[in-house]
Amino acid sequence: MHLTKDLAAAARLFEVASSDEWTKRPMTTQFAPRPVGVDELRRAWHAVQSGEFGATGVSDSARRRPPRPDSTHARSVWTPPAGERVLAVVGCAGSCGATVLAVALASAAEGSARVVECASATATGLAAASTAELGATSDGWVQGSRDQVRLERAGTPRPQVDAIPPPPRAEQPMLTIVDVAHPIEQVLAGGGWLAELLAAAPVVVLVARATVPGLRRLETCVDLVGAGRVVAAVLGPTRKRWPREVIHSLGPLTQAVIAAGRLVEIPEDRVLAVAGLTPAPLPSSLITAAATLLPLTKGTSSDAA
Repeated sequence: MHLTKDLAAAARLFEVASSDEWTKRPMTTQFAPRPVGVDELRRAWHAVQSGEFGATGVSDSARRRPPRPDSTHARSVWTPPAGERVLAVVGCAGSCGATVLAVALASAAEGSARVVECASATATGLAAASTAELGATSDGWVQGSRDQVRLERAGTPRPQVDAIPPPPRAEQPMLTIVDVAHPIEQVLAGGGWLAELLAAAPVVVLVARATVPGLRRLETCVDLVGAGRVVAAVLGPTRKRWPREVIHSLGPLTQAVIAAGRLVEIPEDRVLAVAGLTPAPLPSSLITAAATLLPLTKGTSSDAA
């Protein structure tokens, strides 16, 4: 009890000595103690012990610490040039094959195409996918290529979705596949060019696994995007071979997508599942599935948006 009173008095004395009260009051003034809560005292004591208080109430290290950037000032806009087709690919959950499908779509496209992966450098799936590295841009995009496909990924960590810089300008009109690589609700809530793309795109490709949790998550994402704008890509066996419990987990919105003929089955490759993307060619079955999906995304141009 005595120790608590002593610490309270010391904290009050330290507070007054650090303020203008010391010079404004005559030396004979008696300071009336104020009640000090245990939590306040504990915070003050730990602050003193850690050096968080200095002559002005802020430690030297805190004064030198740069302010946290305000993400609202870092949000970027992106306006693709006329003639550039843009297609957003969203993985409904982690490790569902969205990046692999994005590369397959670009590989199956006629003419030039590129994949813009929005994942942080710590989570990229394109690190080993290029056959040639082409260097980095001034705003942190690392560029590579494989055959006719340009690959663009982050070269640094990107903790804030709404601060992702816009993709580099394409050298010529091409198909741009944007691998969103973040939870769709996080993107839509964060703002920035990526959120604007998802909100305005006439078609969004949602990628999920043919499992009960995978299709439940797909239903949620279809609800967020709107069933009329969704092309679903489901990784796994053909629908005829889905287990009964998987079929029963289909929600009404996903069933509407199926009824509209906008669900494509994506075969799973064991080598890709283990090794991820490498410079090796993609399986022909995956390219065929991507070629089947592409016509369902017609109208995804900057003019249509």
